[in-house]
Amino acid sequence: MNSYHSYFVELLVLQCLALASASLGYNFHYFVQQWPGSQPYVTRKSCYPTTGKPATNFSITGFRPYYKDGSSETFCNVSNNPFDLSKISDLTSKMQANWPSLARPCSDSTTGLWSHEWDKYGTCSESRYLPGEHAYFKAALDLKDRVNILQILEESGIQPNGGFYNLSSIHSAIHKAIGYDPWIKCNTDASGNGQLYQIYLCVGRYELTFTECPVLPRTTEDCASAIKFPAF
Repeated sequence: MNSYHSYFVELLVLQCLALASASLGYNFHYFVQQWPGSQPYVTRKSCYPTTGKPATNFSITGFRPYYKDGSSETFCNVSNNPFDLSKISDLTSKMQANWPSLARPCSDSTTGLWSHEWDKYGTCSESRYLPGEHAYFKAALDLKDRVNILQILEESGIQPNGGFYNLSSIHSAIHKAIGYDPWIKCNTDASGNGQLYQIYLCVGRYELTFTECPVLPRTTEDCASAIKFPAF
């Protein structure tokens, strides 16, 4: 085979490998929980969901597929697979408790939140391991059942009492409990104090168990060395 033909054969092989790699889909999920006391709007009673004040516990805010280079796909074939509340009717009460809407507008927008998360992320999570909407939401609820972040922190003396705690202590407590490093996201309160906001854990695509994060989230909201854990 001459060099001209050899070059194009190699090019074809590389293109096929690239397509095969892409067809494998995402590599892992970010499983994200947030502390309601750090959400600026939910602390006002007028902004509570109609189901009442959310539980004093971390709640799910995302179960999102990513590639190991930190990129992701969103809104995958939504027109053919839109959110359907009837498919998760048996999960609704548990989701209201564990995956409530904590953001503006101040209304009972929980169903809208679930629809958004399914359309944007759930549709890109479908696989033989998460075959549809019900499997996607149930997997997230099951993951939350496996790891109680608030209990883990309280057992290490880290209480939601408005005090300040070393970021390293929060990180170490979670790592000790689950065996993997979390990623911690902060925001600021009305006085400009950095506070604990969200906990990211990584979940393998196939076994749907916690794993080491192959890449950290792309965000600039880093935490100070000591952060507030506000009451709720």
